Amino acid sequence: MVAIDGRKFKAVNNRDRNFTSAKLKRRMDEIEASISRYLAALDAADRKIPSASAPDTASLEDKIAKLKTEMKELQGIETQLNDPLTNRFR
Repeated sequence: MVAIDGRKFKAVNNRDRNFTSAKLKRRMDEIEASISRYLAALDAADRKIPSASAPDTASLEDKIAKLKTEMKELQGIETQLNDPLTNRFR
């Protein structure tokens, strides 16, 4: 944050927009672990009575879909980070 004349401006290079190879790898590993955990929970829900676990499985499937979308975005960022033509600060 920068304050000029009482106004606050958010920095462009904040934590959510700053990526390194290590940060990308760590986040991708976290996503893969979460997907595995959710898939295990879905398998456990399949073994239970179907009527009791229906809302739970829907929310888990939504979470898995969101994580897969985030994984695709991170993979796109990783290709940009590793591409020497687009990465001029390397």
